Amino acid sequence: MPITPQPPHRLTALVGRPALAIGLLGAAVAVSVAHGQPSPVDRPSGVSVVVSPVAEAPPQIGDVLLVSGVGAVRFDTASRRAVRLPLPHGVRALRVWSINSWNVVLGRLPASAVAKLPVEDWPREYRTVTQQTVAYLVRPGRPAVQLGLAERVVPAVNGRAVWLASGSLAVRVGLPRGRREMAVRLPPTARLVADTPAGLVVTTGSTATGPGVPQPPPGAPDTRTPSPTPGVPQPGAGGSRAGGPVPDRLGAHAAATGRPGGGANTPAGSLSESGSLSDQDTVLVTTLLVQTNGLTRFVAEAEALAAAGDVVLVRRADLRLGVAQLDGTGPVRWLPLLSAVKPTGPAALDAGGSTFAVLARVNDYARLMVGPTNADSEADINVVALEGGIPDPDPAPPAFTSSGRALAARPDGKVVYYYVGERAGLLLGDDLPRATAVTQG
Repeated sequence: MPITPQPPHRLTALVGRPALAIGLLGAAVAVSVAHGQPSPVDRPSGVSVVVSPVAEAPPQIGDVLLVSGVGAVRFDTASRRAVRLPLPHGVRALRVWSINSWNVVLGRLPASAVAKLPVEDWPREYRTVTQQTVAYLVRPGRPAVQLGLAERVVPAVNGRAVWLASGSLAVRVGLPRGRREMAVRLPPTARLVADTPAGLVVTTGSTATGPGVPQPPPGAPDTRTPSPTPGVPQPGAGGSRAGGPVPDRLGAHAAATGRPGGGANTPAGSLSESGSLSDQDTVLVTTLLVQTNGLTRFVAEAEALAAAGDVVLVRRADLRLGVAQLDGTGPVRWLPLLSAVKPTGPAALDAGGSTFAVLARVNDYARLMVGPTNADSEADINVVALEGGIPDPDPAPPAFTSSGRALAARPDGKVVYYYVGERAGLLLGDDLPRATAVTQG
């Protein structure tokens, strides 16, 4: 008697259909993207690095400086003790630096009654006056020393001073006395990024494009005239060693592309104070080198993120990272572009300029990209997970330790410790105060 074959099971028949397989793949992609992971159909994006929970013995890297809450804290990773650094009453800490064992804090002055002014003809209506930010030298057990008003603070390359930038003026202030040593005029709308042996690295630019916007030619020569009588200006003189800005093509470009009414901290299409970039911005920016005698030189048609030695880390409008040389020996060397990973945040270079660290995003998840500045493939760049919530819209830049490890504050306030090339990162410990900014003390 012939055996009648059984009809295939309904589930088996469904699985065998190509449409169902495609649907299941689409669902997996949607779930992956929803959880902040790149689509599996994208090409690889660097080397993913997870951050392990705190080990039995957290890393001991000496002191670290933290911005925690509204204040600044020094934490000893060996003794696990925290010491709050004194700031004037009501001042809120924003960023912190360690410069040759001196601690410098950028703080926002408190709001007061004078910060609310009545609007004309409307006695019950008030307008808010923008709060000022001030740099302080802070030491445990001693009153803070006010260094001066500053929109941006940059450590001096000599390790004994800081540059305070406000508007188009950068002033070098010596530590620890806080005495003015030098003042340099910056191009209009310029944002100070770093001090190097070759001069001050600044970036300026605009979202404006088209035939009406002049562009600096690559390798534009110096067009400023140095002062015939160089000298240190008197405090409050508001001049530079070059005697103030001199009209030239680079200065005209910066003025033409700047946002009307914008200051040095708010150029058109600029980044925020920390250098973070929104996804909606398309930025055309220029990196310049300003020497203390006033000479200005074009470096790259890109935004400067950090500089060390003669190396400048820059970011193009399409969010591709590159490395420029201040000695002018060659064009910008563009690093591999990672799919699904957008380096939108501020950055740092190690002391030798051989390793970079930049805050990035994968969808709505924070990441830290770390790699060598001579990277030539995606496998050279590591993408460290910074979990713990939605990324801060104005994050503090990462920092490097003296041993070349990277430090970064996660959205939840925990501090990640990572060394380039390793496949896992660590937390500095659950006993650290929750921080929004970190650097080695």
